[in-house]
Amino acid sequence: MVWSQLRNTPGRSLAVFAAVLVATTGFTVLTGAASTSRLIAQGSVDGQFRPSYDILVHSSAPVAGLLDQTRPTATYGGIGLDQWRRIERIPGVEVAAPLAVLGLADIRPDLRVDVTDQIDRSAERQVVEVAARISGDRGLSRLTAAPTYVYVSRRPLVPLAGQSGRLYVYADGTRVSQSTSAAECPGTGGGGTLEVQPDGRRRQVCQTAVGSFDPDARRTGVSDVQAYQLLADGRFRLASVFTTGRPASAVPATARLEVRLPAVVPVLVAGIDPAAEARLVGLDRAVRQGRYLTGTDAVAPVPPFNRLFPSSTAGPAGRTLPVLAANDLGLDERIDLAVSRLTGPTADRVPGTATEALWTLLRDSAKTPPRAVQHDLAQVYRARLDAALAQQAPLSGILALLRPGPLAYTQQPDGVARVLPRSGADPTDPAIEDVWRDSWLGAGGVGTADPVSLLGQSEWSVTPVGSFAPDAVDAQAAQQALDLYRPAPPVGADARSRDLLGDRPLLPGDDPLGYPHRPPGLVTSLTAAGELYASLGSAMTAAPLSSVRVRVAGIDRFDEVARERVRMVADEIVRQTGLTVEIVLGAATVRSPVLLPAGPLGRPDLTLSEARTRKGVAAEIVTAVDRKNVLLLGLLLVVCALLVGNAVSTAVRVRRRELAVLACVGWPGWRLSLLILAETTALGLAAGLLGAGLSGPLAQLAGVRVSGTVTLLCVPIAVLLTAAASTLPALRAARTRSAEALQASAAPARRAAARSIAGLAAANLVRVPARTLAGAVSLAAGVGAVTLIAAALWAFDDGMVGSLLGQAVSVQVRGVDLVAVGGVLLFGVLGVADVLYLNVRERSAEFATLRAVGWPDAALNRLLLYEALGVGALGCVLGAAAGLGSTALLVGRVDGRLAVLALAVTAAALLLTVLAALVPAILIRRLPTAALLSDE
Repeated sequence: MVWSQLRNTPGRSLAVFAAVLVATTGFTVLTGAASTSRLIAQGSVDGQFRPSYDILVHSSAPVAGLLDQTRPTATYGGIGLDQWRRIERIPGVEVAAPLAVLGLADIRPDLRVDVTDQIDRSAERQVVEVAARISGDRGLSRLTAAPTYVYVSRRPLVPLAGQSGRLYVYADGTRVSQSTSAAECPGTGGGGTLEVQPDGRRRQVCQTAVGSFDPDARRTGVSDVQAYQLLADGRFRLASVFTTGRPASAVPATARLEVRLPAVVPVLVAGIDPAAEARLVGLDRAVRQGRYLTGTDAVAPVPPFNRLFPSSTAGPAGRTLPVLAANDLGLDERIDLAVSRLTGPTADRVPGTATEALWTLLRDSAKTPPRAVQHDLAQVYRARLDAALAQQAPLSGILALLRPGPLAYTQQPDGVARVLPRSGADPTDPAIEDVWRDSWLGAGGVGTADPVSLLGQSEWSVTPVGSFAPDAVDAQAAQQALDLYRPAPPVGADARSRDLLGDRPLLPGDDPLGYPHRPPGLVTSLTAAGELYASLGSAMTAAPLSSVRVRVAGIDRFDEVARERVRMVADEIVRQTGLTVEIVLGAATVRSPVLLPAGPLGRPDLTLSEARTRKGVAAEIVTAVDRKNVLLLGLLLVVCALLVGNAVSTAVRVRRRELAVLACVGWPGWRLSLLILAETTALGLAAGLLGAGLSGPLAQLAGVRVSGTVTLLCVPIAVLLTAAASTLPALRAARTRSAEALQASAAPARRAAARSIAGLAAANLVRVPARTLAGAVSLAAGVGAVTLIAAALWAFDDGMVGSLLGQAVSVQVRGVDLVAVGGVLLFGVLGVADVLYLNVRERSAEFATLRAVGWPDAALNRLLLYEALGVGALGCVLGAAAGLGSTALLVGRVDGRLAVLALAVTAAALLLTVLAALVPAILIRRLPTAALLSDE
């Protein structure tokens, strides 16, 4: 009987079959879209969730909120070697890489300028000026430095050779009272080169020309004066040297006159365990010249060599620290030089002129047209590193290890953190201040940075065993703020700052207390670092380590098991060492706005975006994606159930007379219900089988992946969906009463006649409220889905796309999200179209009567359009209200973007409902008016 019913009512059966087919196939494909979203998100998180280490161990207080980039290097010591060894032995620890931050070393690259072409070889005495203009902070900080002067004379120049009591002893045996020498060159202490005059007298050439003795004018008001003798053979010999008792002839002569200019590069020095570092970040694979460090690399003596030459980069016999040096320090500082020769009688007056008078004399002299020379501090450092590696010589002597404290911030009312200056009122150690006097852009006050002085010790130098490229060190882009060797530099946070910086990041210069911070540029072994501390008698010898970076074994994806494994290791580290642990598994780089105040050298204040680490981003991303997918699938089920339920309910309504006849011949109510369920379940089974076959090709067209399991689930989903949607109509069929259904319906009480087509449309909708409500709810589900999913996406963006990991995931997820949301909205519109179609089929005799009494097709189409707008308006209002309300409940806020979006979706949904009325309008034109009137 079920088969005969389906065969004898092909139109009604086809309508239910089509509804089930569309619902189940669409549900399966969109389930694949949501699953694809989950897989892409999980795959992206699994590929980028993990930095080079999972746990950061340090001795400072734990950090609430975002982790600063300097956290691994923020402290100096505090962790003992025995604590590190205990961490290594904890079960589950794959690598434990220690880091001992020693401080900023004053590396002095060999900055030279060749002035040979400016020399007039016919002149007896002459002065060459080398004027320097220094720029940093992407050209925003500028300094016009005091010039360096080169005094060149054919007359004999006698360098200082030693000191005897209160007498200066020169290389030719001349002895001069220190007080007399200092009086001739006030402010310098005397000891300047002596020039032998034709009458045998000796006049001092002051080593400096001073325009101001104010300490703040040390870079702009004090000039170095270097003396060279032009020999008879045309070569040049430096006379501004200390010969340590040897004659002037011991100083080698050169064919070219190359002037060495003051320059210093602050480089952070850190001790590492080479084997652990290689396993953790592949530092050994980043070596570009020389060799990698070994755990046995130790402090070594350097052979004695004198300080005659300005190119000497280390002092007399001392000790050298073996280092692996970064070949790119990420510096931004340019030196523009203008080389010219002073004209007139200026050079003849240089010998014997006191320091302040010498400044005026040289400054006011006429000059030849200058020759421009440019140097980049980063390139100067790189050239010096290459030379040191080629010669297997020290890179530089070091006089102090400066230890700046972490940057301090103050929170402003607008939420932007203001960077506080790192100088203070503490007295500055003059000796340490003098170490950094060659820092052009330095603001002074370096003594406030807790220096470790190497002055008075056996002189120290650093000798590179190799160089490494920071860009070649293993790192995830999403966790760049955790990268020890290649941190993310600050960038402009607003259009003004980006324009000032030229859309480039802000990089440090030669200011040891400058902004931003510096990553380690010189790494040595823990063995060598321990020997350095021991030689200083430092308390740091007992606890030299600043931090330990720990990677946990057996983690290849981000899930609950991985998080629990890391947590257990972290707990054990705390139990065994008592140190602070920061779990960074699943962390990602985020950008925080900071205000950098204006600098003293012309740089305006800048609003910057500073990279920091937000912990737990990966977990939030996976949770957000899961929540969104559950929401999508739930709405799809609701819309599909409404679509199928409406079709089955209409089929039962049309068969009232047939069911009444069966009741008259003795069919009980349960059997009538079973008949309806059997028919609809059979249709569901057939639609499910066909939907399973169509799901694969449709999924490929949609660009999503549908697994075989999901495809097979199409059949039971279709059967269960039709059974659930048929339950209410089947119960209604069971309550069919034969007498009521067979007798003619009593005329209802007369209602007020509708006075317009719009009024008639409203009356028609009210006449079948259940069907109207079903169509409206279907559309409401689509409108609400779009609103709510947009809210979820924006909440996802606001919460995680600020991180690099969140950006990597969201860009891939959003495409399939839009497919799924579009499907929900499409099913909602199909629900409205189904309601209108069923209304036309059920009221076909009514439409035939209206046409027979003279209603034109345009009026009938308008009536149908008003009904469509009525259902659509009701659905849009319900959907927008439900979407905005759910957003306020789940996301926690409703902003202007969502309100505008809700209005736009409402307008689009109304337009779609109008278009959905086209099919019923075409059906009206094809109604057989005469046949319908005769049946009626």
